[in-house]
Amino acid sequence: MRVLIEKHYTHIVNDPDGPLFKDAFLVEHKYDYIKKEGKYKNATRYEEQNERKCTICSIVQGDKNVPSYEIYRNENFIVFLNLFPYTSGHLLISPLQHFEEYETMPDGLIAEFGKEVKRAINLVKNATRTNSVNVGWNQGPNAGGSIKHFHAHVVPRFPREMNFIEIIAHSRPMIVSLEKMQEIYKKALEDIK
Repeated sequence: MRVLIEKHYTHIVNDPDGPLFKDAFLVEHKYDYIKKEGKYKNATRYEEQNERKCTICSIVQGDKNVPSYEIYRNENFIVFLNLFPYTSGHLLISPLQHFEEYETMPDGLIAEFGKEVKRAINLVKNATRTNSVNVGWNQGPNAGGSIKHFHAHVVPRFPREMNFIEIIAHSRPMIVSLEKMQEIYKKALEDIK
């Protein structure tokens, strides 16, 4: 990665008046989500979230004001696409019941959660044809958590996924829409049952 950055900076120095990018893209909804503006103006800030004001609880309850790309649910868990994915196919796994932290879930639910994570990993690998995933969670605002309802991430990773946009613009373009990814996962889900 260092070589790419050095090559890019060399290019900028050689042509300081040239454009950084020929084309630009806008991910305006992410700004709206962070600032709680636009269609997210009624979203609850982290410190104000609770069981009655929770994005994931709203998704679980089918609130039409909260976008959702559900892949599946069972008696205790829901699996859905992240609205702001790190890569195409980024899944979230959450208990249907509101728990703010992993360690507050009952032991039986924690054991079942492990099985759901395994199922989601198999789904991601099957649907995206990757052999690499990141799995984890961000618990609390200082750890990067933005929703006070425990959930884990399963992020597919691909060879050579970094390109100049990630390195220079610190942005990640998605190559597959959320709608298309939902369709791909629902079809692949039948293959792993």
